[in-house]
Amino acid sequence: MRKAYQNLSLNKSSNFSKSGESKIQTTHYYVRFLPKDDIEKEVLQDQDELMLFDMPLDYELEEGVGGVYHDPTLPINQITWQYTSVPVDYKFRDIQYEKLANLFLQDDEDEKSNTKNKMNTNFWYELEDEALLITGNKDEIEEENTGTANKRRKWYPSGKIRYEDNTTSTSKIIPLQGAKIIVKRWFRWRSDITDANGYFKVGKFRNKKVKCAIKWERKDWDIRSGSYGQAWYGFESLKRGRSWNKTIKKSIEPRNWLYASVHRGAMEYFYNHKSYGIRKPYNKRILLKRRLHIGAKDKRGRAHYFDFNRIWWASPIAIYSKGNNGTVYDSRELFATTVHELAHVSHWEIGYNTGKYIIDRLADDPFLPESWATGVEYVIIERVYPKQVYGIYDFDYQQQRTLRYIQTSSQGYTPIVIDMIDSFNQSTVNSARPNDRVSGYTLGQLEDALPGALGSWWRWRTKIKEKYNNPTENKELDYLFKEYR
Repeated sequence: MRKAYQNLSLNKSSNFSKSGESKIQTTHYYVRFLPKDDIEKEVLQDQDELMLFDMPLDYELEEGVGGVYHDPTLPINQITWQYTSVPVDYKFRDIQYEKLANLFLQDDEDEKSNTKNKMNTNFWYELEDEALLITGNKDEIEEENTGTANKRRKWYPSGKIRYEDNTTSTSKIIPLQGAKIIVKRWFRWRSDITDANGYFKVGKFRNKKVKCAIKWERKDWDIRSGSYGQAWYGFESLKRGRSWNKTIKKSIEPRNWLYASVHRGAMEYFYNHKSYGIRKPYNKRILLKRRLHIGAKDKRGRAHYFDFNRIWWASPIAIYSKGNNGTVYDSRELFATTVHELAHVSHWEIGYNTGKYIIDRLADDPFLPESWATGVEYVIIERVYPKQVYGIYDFDYQQQRTLRYIQTSSQGYTPIVIDMIDSFNQSTVNSARPNDRVSGYTLGQLEDALPGALGSWWRWRTKIKEKYNNPTENKELDYLFKEYR
């Protein structure tokens, strides 16, 4: 900035002021932090309310491409450097950091305050333009033939984010709600969350061009590009007078489409859980509790929840774009899989754990956790993707398999939650199917009765009976629990 001031002083700019140089004092530091773990990162994000970027602020991901950046000098399983700017009076904590540059920033949002210490607005803009010119960023400067008032007129970047739902043969374009939009220009940024219509609008800028991106995260969770590294919709340029309107399609942006698909499932569970009568799957209200990392992997694999992955900062949840056999998943399948794995997270939060899961799996099959997650998946999918509109989802349990299949080949994925809620007896259609005479329970009641670490399939049945009166809770309920095992 001082070099830019010297250039303007030689040119005797119309807005030049000799008092201007004395006001060029460091207001912010451009810094990077290297948290040793997720707890330190949460301190920076939550307690200090810093916006963290896992790439240098002058580094550009390929525009519009879903991606991730990891410092090449660090191991992939270590948290990468986190970049941001902080006020000059920021109190640094005992977290490794480096000061990269001293910054002189004048905030457009606060034009009327602290007038005595602020530079003349027009001169500030000329100074900023000169700084951009001498640093090789001429394309960021306003047109020469435009008056200062017009050149720097305020504007509020806005736009609409939409998503292609390809569940049906004719895709539907729907709003993408809850996406975190970051709009930045160098060391300044604003953010907003898209509303129910996919619309966003951030705070004021006075520059002709900004960069827009989606950071796939919310307060309780984030989406990883694979097992490590924050997933981004890479920054795209936006000029004043235009809107950042994006429709995320699989054929054009497959990775971002995968992130958006997972995002929709997480949004439904995290923000609409009360409407289903169940608890939030993961709650970060506990001081310094880390965000839940959801890994989105654009390859073959089987979705899973491995709680122990937290030990080395990897994503405990993994969602794949294709099955092990190469089947390509559509919007509904990815949404449902995300809900299913979050139901496991919720069950673990109640008290179930990986050790108990291993014991159950070795003894037989994990009927308790998988049946619960299957039931949550079914109830939520039935509301978001009603079969009257989207057709019957090809779930094993929705096809109402035979009792023999459930007992020997289901790997614990039984329809018992569905059977305890609905009033349909599938044996009336086919006598080989379970004789389901149980009905009238709610998803919330069944969750409330879930046993924790010391519980079992049979303890779940006992708690259901103890907690709730239901006319079908005797032989009828015993039959389902017995026959499904």
